[in-house]
This record gives sequence, C-alpha cells and structure tokens, in this order.
Amino acid sequence: MPAKPKPALSKPTTTKPTKSPKMPTAGPKTVRRFDELAETFVARGATRSQMFGMPVLKAGDKVFAGTYGDAMTFKLGPDDLQRARTLTGVEAFEPMKGRPMKEWVLVPLVQAKRWPDLAERAFEYLS
Repeated sequence: MPAKPKPALSKPTTTKPTKSPKMPTAGPKTVRRFDELAETFVARGATRSQMFGMPVLKAGDKVFAGTYGDAMTFKLGPDDLQRARTLTGVEAFEPMKGRPMKEWVLVPLVQAKRWPDLAERAFEYLS
C-alpha cells in the first residue's frame, strides 16, 4: 500500500506588533513648570526619571507625578483624587484608550497653578 501523503505545512502566521500609542510631547511652558516642581521635590528626596518616554518624579521607587503632553499626571489618595476630579478639565489618566489608571488624574496646563499642591499631595501619599 502506498504511503499516505503528508499534509502541506502551513506557513507560520506572524502578527505585526501593535503600535504603542505615541506619547504626546510637552510644550515649553509645561517643561518649565515641571522643571520648577522637580527642583523643589528633588531637594526633598524625590528623583527625576522617565516612564514611557515622559519625565516623571518618584518618591522612592514609585512614580507620583509626570508630564503627559501639556498636562501633568498625579497619583492621589482617595479623598484628594475625588477633589481633583471636580476641577475643570481634569480627567482620569488614560494613556491607552479604554484603560484608565487607578488613582491617577490628568490635569491640563490651564490648571497649572494647582500642580504644586497636587504634587505635594501625591508625594505625601507615596512617601
């Protein structure tokens, strides 16, 4: 009896890696204000770093604030988080659409006068 023919090998399927969302670039006003904040917190023991290509501040090894385009992000405790969300233009920090980060808010440049207080609250929360 003749041998059964072997089935044709299927080509391995390759999937294109999904593109990561491009991080928005901070403008000069945002960079200047972030640098001023960073100077204050670095003097108190925080460190400057990068996360996903954006400048951030860390308390120990935990990120508590960073830039995201012409806005800043802050990781806040429950009460501060609730208060921050009542500010005009503030929204949940959602770097990937549909996946908001818990305890994080995105605070636009128009609310920059509130950034120092929010950074302080975030630093205390993680310290």
